[in-house]
Amino acid sequence: MNLLYFDTTQEWIHVVVGTADTNSNIELKSKLVETSPKEASYRLVEMINTALEKSQIKKPDRIVVPNGPGSFTGIRITVSTARNLAQLWEIPAIGIDSAELYLVGIKSQNISPIPGSDTSILCLDGKQGKFYTKFFDGYQFSETKDQSPEVIIDDLKKQQFTPNNWYYTGTFPNFYPSSAVKIEATNLNLSSILKYSLEHLKQTQYKNYDYLSLLPNYIRGTYVDQK
Repeated sequence: MNLLYFDTTQEWIHVVVGTADTNSNIELKSKLVETSPKEASYRLVEMINTALEKSQIKKPDRIVVPNGPGSFTGIRITVSTARNLAQLWEIPAIGIDSAELYLVGIKSQNISPIPGSDTSILCLDGKQGKFYTKFFDGYQFSETKDQSPEVIIDDLKKQQFTPNNWYYTGTFPNFYPSSAVKIEATNLNLSSILKYSLEHLKQTQYKNYDYLSLLPNYIRGTYVDQK
């Protein structure tokens, strides 16, 4: 199975093509990484074509993308491109929560199935003084929420949750420890993200994931109104 993954929802452009064998082993055929998100509207399709040519693949069997949260414009570009290509190629296209994929990518394949053994928090910079927040308790991911720093701190106290790992994008959250890790274009393990996406694909019914089923996950209802 040939997989195509791409992402413009944050401050980067990622395009990855990989092949999965019958044992779910992933072989990366090509990987393109750029830190030019404002150019995504015209660079993304070009990068996808380049990645497929380098991989000697005419078209993938599946498309996987992060469908948000993130930049409103970036989400729109990622999702609309995936929908268009899925319709053109007549293949399934699936969206997965951005924060979930980034936690997988930044932790590589070290996310432990033992509850509480390796806990994490990720705050994606949502601008307007708020963050898109996701927790990992060592076993499962929380729902991604749009929260202010005050609400995040209150949630941490209520849940008695003290993360082992603190991750963020964009603006440094002022309640984070100085040892927190900033997620950037180059420190995500895209091979792990592709492998995780493959496991997600195995649990889905492909026929239910045509281009019409791929929807953006903006989370912030008022965000669109302010654009």
